[in-house]
Amino acid sequence: MKRLIPLVALLCLLCSSQLAVAQTTIDKFFQKYQNDNSFTVINITPKMFSMFSKVSSDDPDAKKVMTLASKLKGLRILIKEDTKDGQRLYREAAQFLTNGMEELMSLRDKDTDLKFMVRENAKGNVAELVMLVGSTNEFLALLLMGDFSIEELSDIAGSMNIDGFENLGKLDTKGPKGPKGKK
Repeated sequence: MKRLIPLVALLCLLCSSQLAVAQTTIDKFFQKYQNDNSFTVINITPKMFSMFSKVSSDDPDAKKVMTLASKLKGLRILIKEDTKDGQRLYREAAQFLTNGMEELMSLRDKDTDLKFMVRENAKGNVAELVMLVGSTNEFLALLLMGDFSIEELSDIAGSMNIDGFENLGKLDTKGPKGPKGKK
C-alpha cells in the first residue's frame, strides 16, 4: 500500500500535466465562445466517430472516410457568419496556437486569412489539426483531434463540405518535417 500511494500520485501528476498541455491550444478559445449565441458551434464526440466508423459500405470513398473516422477523437467547429469581427477573431484565435504547434500552411489575400496548424504525436501522426479562417464578414475555427496522417485527411478533404478544407490538398503530405515543410 505504501508503494501504491506514490505511484498513484505520480500518475495523477502526469495526467494533470498532459491535461495542462492539451488546454494550451485553441481549446481555450473554443471554451471562451462556445456559449456565445452569435456563433454556430459544432462538437462531434469520440463516441459519434466510433459509431460512424462501424457503418458498412461498398463505396471506396466511403470506406476511406470510415477508416479515417475510426482514428478521430473529436471535431470542434466555431463559425460566426455575417460579422465585422472575422479578422479580429482570427488574430485572437491565432494567439492560442503557440505551444507545440507547427504551421503547415497559411494563405492570405485582400479579404481572407487562412491558417493550418498541427501538433504531432510520438508516432509522427496528427494529434491535433487546427484550421482558422478569418475574413471581412465571417470567421471559422476548426479543431480536429485523433491519430491520423495528413495523407489520410487530404485524401478525403475534397469530399468534406467544410470551407477551407479544399486547401488540405495543397499541403505537403510529408507533414511539417518533410522535404517541402523542412525548416
